[in-house]
Amino acid sequence: MKFSFNRNQFIVALFSLVIFLLLLNIILSKIYKHTLNHPEKVELFSGEIRDRFISALHNYGIRNDWVDVNKNDIKFGDSLKYSFKVKVPRDLPIALLLNEISNSFQPGEINSTSRETKSNGTTYMFLSSGGFDKLKTEFDYDPDIRRTSFTFGFLVYGLNSLDQNTQDQIIRIPELYIAVLAPSKESLELSKKLKVNDKNYAVILNNDIKDLDYKLSSSYSPERLKLSIRSILGDFSNPVAYLINGNSGFSSESSFPFISKEFEIRNIKFIDINRFNLIEEKGSPIDVAFRQIIDQAKENITELIYISAGNYIQLQPLMLEYKKIGYKFVNPSPELSEYLK
Repeated sequence: MKFSFNRNQFIVALFSLVIFLLLLNIILSKIYKHTLNHPEKVELFSGEIRDRFISALHNYGIRNDWVDVNKNDIKFGDSLKYSFKVKVPRDLPIALLLNEISNSFQPGEINSTSRETKSNGTTYMFLSSGGFDKLKTEFDYDPDIRRTSFTFGFLVYGLNSLDQNTQDQIIRIPELYIAVLAPSKESLELSKKLKVNDKNYAVILNNDIKDLDYKLSSSYSPERLKLSIRSILGDFSNPVAYLINGNSGFSSESSFPFISKEFEIRNIKFIDINRFNLIEEKGSPIDVAFRQIIDQAKENITELIYISAGNYIQLQPLMLEYKKIGYKFVNPSPELSEYLK
């Protein structure tokens, strides 16, 4: 069987096929782009919207008795069944609540609008789904209410054990912890980086000091110990505190009274880390141990937590949850100053 196509006809057919494929690609691209930019809209029931709304309020420590709900008398359909009035404590920006509520829904599930009557005044929020209004809320600041708040500070040791990227990450985070450094040349460089990033540090003395300039060996003579002490005080001149572990071998060695006296001569007192919450010694997973400390905390007292750098990083998401409901994580320096009085 022979085909009657000549060479010119074949070229025309091939060119037509190319044009067809290009047009098809353009059409499919537009359809695909439209799908990406316009998520499928769905309609949520009012009850589902209400439940997610209440959950978002709880995420920021809003108590049930601060929320008044009026279930509208709608017998048919699913439109605007719930109206809320929410009292908000002064320390919580209403804008954060609005953002948390909106983020409780997937794209396409709801439309959210809000308006504020005046600065620091009433804010209204309206939620609709499937083209129907489902929930409206009135937010007002109330100076007579406040969220339960506890305060915590972290002393973070072991930054030297982190890889460079992780170390840089923890130094740059906005949290105001105190880094705990054992004297060494590496720690000296680290103290400079901490200072640049507005972080304070404390110096801990122990038997793990390897650098000969700072080593406090029990076999050293008094004169040799003085040289090490001078190097420590000279190179680490601005710590918020000097720490020891009163339960360690270092503090029970025969040389310790001499070392302690040399620091006292210079008006420097030691703080025993056993006065802090030694979170790793609780023997529980770090998140469980942290919740235990949280549950036992008392208002108006700053609890200081002594923690490794790796575990401190691991706790960041959990800390964020507690921050949302009003817990505070602060610079421990003022509390350490009280310890030294």
